[in-house]
Amino acid sequence: MVGLLIGSKHGYATNSQPGISKSEVMLTEAKKCLDKARAHLKLDPSSEKEILCELYTHFEDRVEELEASGLSEEEAVRVAAREFGSLKTVAGELTEVHSKDDWPQALMAALPHIFFSLLFALHQWSNIGWLTVIVLSVIGVVVYGWRHNRPTWFFTWLGYALIPLLVVGLIILDQALNSGAFPVSWWLWLAVLAYFAGVGVLCAIILVQILKRDWLLGSLTILPFLAVIGWFVTAQWREELLQDGGGALYGLEPWMAMSFLTLAGIVILFTQLKKRWVKLGLLLIAGLVILTMMVLASRGSIGLFNITALALVGLIALLGPAILERKIAHRKTEEWADFLENQYHR
Repeated sequence: MVGLLIGSKHGYATNSQPGISKSEVMLTEAKKCLDKARAHLKLDPSSEKEILCELYTHFEDRVEELEASGLSEEEAVRVAAREFGSLKTVAGELTEVHSKDDWPQALMAALPHIFFSLLFALHQWSNIGWLTVIVLSVIGVVVYGWRHNRPTWFFTWLGYALIPLLVVGLIILDQALNSGAFPVSWWLWLAVLAYFAGVGVLCAIILVQILKRDWLLGSLTILPFLAVIGWFVTAQWREELLQDGGGALYGLEPWMAMSFLTLAGIVILFTQLKKRWVKLGLLLIAGLVILTMMVLASRGSIGLFNITALALVGLIALLGPAILERKIAHRKTEEWADFLENQYHR
């Protein structure tokens, strides 16, 4: 069945003829089968709708074949539904078939990592002008991707679009940590708590929407966050070790550039792979590579305890979306059901 549906990425056809009324029995049973398949499809809305329409066409054709063999319509529908069986496996295979992006989209997914790599390689990360241009460009691309079915590359750009919120929070937190005794700086700590609470709610809302599509894309979105947070704490520990004030981050620039360039390569591989467990393994390797670079760049300022803590945080962040997805309700089926009825129930 998967082989017959590969072409649905570019369109679908139906054998339905105008004026032929579809039985409520067949339509209802088809909705049940396709809703089960939809729960396991991890595709953009356009590809998902095309695949479900193609599945319906095959279901309808099979019912017509069984009716031609002498079965009543109700019997034919029951037999067809039983033959379709559990569509979980089929949906998983279809997701793999359609999950590989073409090279332009793969390069598009890697671009934000490359931009940030160049910022540090060219020592422009503190240049307000370049930062403003890049941030505005990232936001513009995210808006475009949101309005065009949110392809895979959209989620890497989304991660970087949210990073300014994280950076502002880290700056406020750094100010609070260096502000002295709590009674003197209580208002600053209150601002830190309020800020991170607001950003946390916003990120939770976005994450829920991503998980309704695919938890792997949630992990892909989180990847830039892990890099930024990891390099921030590495700079803090290195500054304490070297006692060089604000120069610690400058000493990390080459390593940071290499880490973001490594992420670019890993994201390109991610978009070209089909097997989901291989994609997950690749994301875990990305986290391990970044952690290794941080350890090497720290010059001994990161102890074993801190390394273990960073590794656990990274592991939880990358695998957390898979756990949270089980808590998220499946997408509503009303929109799909209405489309199916309008398209075929004539």
